[in-house]
Amino acid sequence: MKRTKKKILKCMAGLLVGVLSVFTLVSCDINSILGQVSGVIDGLTETLGAPETSGTNGGTNQEHNTAIEGVTYDEFQMHFLELGNKYSGDSTYIKAGDIDILIDAGSRKSSAITIKEYVDQYCTDGKLEYVIATHAHQDHIAGFVGSNSGKIKTGIYYQYKIDTIIDFALTNSTTQLYSDYLDAVDYAVSNGTKHYTANDCWNNKNGASRSIQLTENCSLDILYNKYYFEESEDENNYSVCAMFNYNDKHFMLTGDLEFEGEEALSKYYDGSTKEKTLPHVELFKAGHHGSKTSSNDCLLKLITPSICTICCCAGGSEYTSNYNNVFPTQDFINRVAKYTDQVYATSVFNEKTLEFESLNGNIIISSNGNEVAVSATNNITKLKDTNWFNEIVYIDSDNNICSGKGKEDFFNENSANVKAVPRRVWPNE
Repeated sequence: MKRTKKKILKCMAGLLVGVLSVFTLVSCDINSILGQVSGVIDGLTETLGAPETSGTNGGTNQEHNTAIEGVTYDEFQMHFLELGNKYSGDSTYIKAGDIDILIDAGSRKSSAITIKEYVDQYCTDGKLEYVIATHAHQDHIAGFVGSNSGKIKTGIYYQYKIDTIIDFALTNSTTQLYSDYLDAVDYAVSNGTKHYTANDCWNNKNGASRSIQLTENCSLDILYNKYYFEESEDENNYSVCAMFNYNDKHFMLTGDLEFEGEEALSKYYDGSTKEKTLPHVELFKAGHHGSKTSSNDCLLKLITPSICTICCCAGGSEYTSNYNNVFPTQDFINRVAKYTDQVYATSVFNEKTLEFESLNGNIIISSNGNEVAVSATNNITKLKDTNWFNEIVYIDSDNNICSGKGKEDFFNENSANVKAVPRRVWPNE
């Protein structure tokens, strides 16, 4: 749109210059004509509108640069990992210069081995400078604990030297896994790790900081979340929220933050000050694996993401048998499609083999400070163009794709009392 406006102005200016030349030949008052030319151009600018601002609070939904496909830059990388099983969970490895960061380590204790094998390709000194555990659900912390059977403890907190752990300030969890998680944190701290909560970081207390300079051009901000300080019935709302900034590029992760948390975050970042203004983000990791309760309009309209990654096993019945609510959901797709079609997902559940397969695989978003690129270990097919997205599935009268939550008896064309429906639909197509 900006280029179109400029072209119009140039054309009109050119015509007016031509008129100016004619008037010059007949000895008109040049200064008077120049004043008229300037007035007309100013009027055109006012009519066409000023250049659009970047995607910040109150900004317009302008077209943002799309990511370069099939390229991986060295300077800053975010790896959204497959977890080696058919369960949805989160683990994101980030490399900023020589700094190694891990956010979450789901989805089962066995995921610790898969995560370590991948991370060790990039982290060659055995040290993670920062680890963030967003909240106390199994699909986010199990790999920190790992398996303790035998003489070797496989958990991330046992396998790496860790400089700093940042984790959730509150939890409702009373599980054995959470107790094991606390033991793993204690082990790391006994070996020199600094441990802060998101509350510590936000309030800059106990030596923590809400803004961390990682390299000369890259920083990490712990974002506001009212559930660092207030209790919630939903464990997901305790999620640590983070923004990575590389030059003027921004990359946002909110764990499994739900609508209540996103709404409070959006109200805080109301644009009233620079500190309370969220920028346009190059990357938004979909909240809660692409659920219908996260990645809501109140947040998306502030950050206008150019790319969205989903860490999930698409189509699995792990949490629900209702095909509308299976990750990633149609509601999520409808909302994010307003901003980008560069949406990618890690894994997919194969309903025939009953195992996971790579969808995009391990997804890598990277930047050299000027450009942003997307690559992946399997393919870089956009979600809307995948076979999974476009296939036909069979549902019963209650919109179920199988007999119940966690069941794997998926309906097919031979099942009784079912109807065929498209798996997902991309809006406006």
